[in-house]
Amino acid sequence: MSEKTNPELNTEEIAASVSEDTETTVLSDNDEAVVAQSNEAIVPDDTENTVSADTATVEAAADTAVNEELTDIAATEEEQSKKKSGLQKPIIIACCIVLVAILGFLGYMAFFLKEPENVTWSNDVNDVTYYYEFKSDGTFTGYLGSIEMNGSFQKTNDENGKTITLDKSFGSFYQGAPATYSIKGSRLFGNQEMSCSYSEEYEFTLKQSKRDKKMLDLPEDFTADESLVGSWIFKYMNYDIYKVTFNKDGSMVLEFLQDGVKYNGIYTIDGSTINFTYYVTDSTVVPIDYAVDGDYLTFMGYQFVREGSDAEKATSDQANMIPQANNQAQETQAAEAVTEAAEAKEAAE
Repeated sequence: MSEKTNPELNTEEIAASVSEDTETTVLSDNDEAVVAQSNEAIVPDDTENTVSADTATVEAAADTAVNEELTDIAATEEEQSKKKSGLQKPIIIACCIVLVAILGFLGYMAFFLKEPENVTWSNDVNDVTYYYEFKSDGTFTGYLGSIEMNGSFQKTNDENGKTITLDKSFGSFYQGAPATYSIKGSRLFGNQEMSCSYSEEYEFTLKQSKRDKKMLDLPEDFTADESLVGSWIFKYMNYDIYKVTFNKDGSMVLEFLQDGVKYNGIYTIDGSTINFTYYVTDSTVVPIDYAVDGDYLTFMGYQFVREGSDAEKATSDQANMIPQANNQAQETQAAEAVTEAAEAKEAAE
């Protein structure tokens, strides 16, 4: 026997059952969604807190590192500053010592140094001004107009006082004779005076001064003899006796090498004659005949050779070609001239 089912009941039951299942399913899905949303809401909050905490930690660590680095830098700078300060003090002290030494030396040179070296001195003899320059190496140069004299000097200092001796007669000085001297005044102010004496009868005074250089004007429209231009030397017994230099501009220098005398001047050419001009108290013109033959020059009656030429190297003795030079006679003549000047001065006084 077959069992019959109520269509309506079954339908309602089925519908009710389906509705319950649907609600259950919907609720179940909603619950999961809510849980999921809750979980999602919770997770971001924890992440933000964690990141915030981590950031704060990093910033704190960075601040600590920066502070430590700044502290190290400050300590290093302070240490270096101490070192520099320690080094600067000795340097400053040394500079001060050097400065004081320099000032002391300059003060000594200016006010207390009473020696003839490194000062230009002058005096007048028979209305002619002589200049003297004594150098620290023991050499001196005397100036008379455009004439120079070069020599040496010696000093002594004993119980009899200070003396100075020149190896040449020049101005008021006698060759080889010691003159006592004393100096007063200030070198700085340029008012030093050097009192010299050979005896009670012969005393003279040199004054600190500035040399008045006597320079002659070069000749105008000058045309040089190219074969003459250059330096020429007269030799005797392997000694250089005279030297003459002719320049293209018309200037000329004649040197008496053994005597240390140098005449600075100018020259012009008139045919076979050289007109040599130098200056003492006024211009003095000396005509001298000349002739050039290659590396040989006939001048002042002597045969010169061109300086640096093969002729100079080959010329060792010209005794058979020229008159003998008498240096002793020249020195005697110079001494006599100085003596006459001194006597004339005494007579004038």
